[in-house]
Amino acid sequence: MVHEQWRNQLDYFIALLGYGVASGAFIRFPFYCMRNGGGLDLAFIVYPEVISALPLPQLWSVMTFLTLMSLAIDSMAPGVELVIAALEDMFPRLMKRRWLIIGAVLLSLFLTSLIYVSQGGIYVVTLVDWYAYFPSTAVFGILECIAVGWCYGAKRLQEDIRTMWGKTIPRVMVISFKFVCPLFLVVICCYSFYSYRPPKYGDYIYPTWATAVGWLISFSSLLPFPIVFIWTVYNTPGATMQKKLKKSFKPNEYWDRSTPQEDVPGVFQPMVVLRTCVNS
Repeated sequence: MVHEQWRNQLDYFIALLGYGVASGAFIRFPFYCMRNGGGLDLAFIVYPEVISALPLPQLWSVMTFLTLMSLAIDSMAPGVELVIAALEDMFPRLMKRRWLIIGAVLLSLFLTSLIYVSQGGIYVVTLVDWYAYFPSTAVFGILECIAVGWCYGAKRLQEDIRTMWGKTIPRVMVISFKFVCPLFLVVICCYSFYSYRPPKYGDYIYPTWATAVGWLISFSSLLPFPIVFIWTVYNTPGATMQKKLKKSFKPNEYWDRSTPQEDVPGVFQPMVVLRTCVNS
């Protein structure tokens, strides 16, 4: 067995110095976590206390919170871009003034987030954090696996990827999103319901009305699914409900699979082409 070697003595010295400096502080990290708990306290109480034990704590504090800020901005950017793209699709005329859409979305997020930095903001943050991802995240994952693996079909997905890439995804990945992932997500969702406890922050127990608000927050992201599904099936042409339901699961009639122009390895091919409708 061949072990990797240090590139030079300086790398070894820096790694050894960093380990020696950090081990004295971070060896107490489990104790700080046990004393202060997890959640929001981990980032704003435990980490600062650990960093204060390092040499030049001011430097490490600035670097740590700059890292957290960069992580927050990077995590927020895709969600904001999705909202902006949806608004541009709904209102194409606003694409010429994209800065106006971005400004409106960011301003609305800023005004909504002011409640989080108020005197009682920690209780609002805890309530939203308690319900925002449960059970919507698991339900989203289950529905995506069912839609891709069973409704759209793994075979059709393989053909799409072969058209674009010239290769197919491994069989283990197909088995994963058809069987393994839905099963695990169902188990996680059921266990989350089983282990559910009412929200609390420290010794403060949230009242019943706050718990009701939390459940409204949780199901607000799930309600569009059945509403859009029922609306789509209702507006689909068909004599009976069975025919409407069956046709609503078929691909759009204006889209068709394109044929690769040439077999060039490493070059992506278009998956579908839009068939233009010419009025006679």
